[in-house]
Amino acid sequence: MDKQYIQTRYVQIRNAHKISARKLSFELGQSSEYINQIENGKSMPSIESLLNFCDFFHITPAEFFDETMQYPIESMKIIKELNRLTPEEHDLILELLKTINRNK
Repeated sequence: MDKQYIQTRYVQIRNAHKISARKLSFELGQSSEYINQIENGKSMPSIESLLNFCDFFHITPAEFFDETMQYPIESMKIIKELNRLTPEEHDLILELLKTINRNK
């Protein structure tokens, strides 16, 4: 994991929420260019700023840094819905996912 990972993750998560870098900067109480500077590699967020970013998007730092979770926001939405299903419905969803992935 490196600086590029953090830049990319900021872009992925921000874009998943369809919020501009400028608006997000203001929402986090920063200057208008704050998020752009992180995403372009001109600066790195402090630990506090990273935690604020995660809080804003309702994800944990672990989810932010989970390299296996390419789309953390979308994945969390799916998990939330899965938690409402019965075990039998989970099995059906699992079989559907396996079928989709086999056909790729």
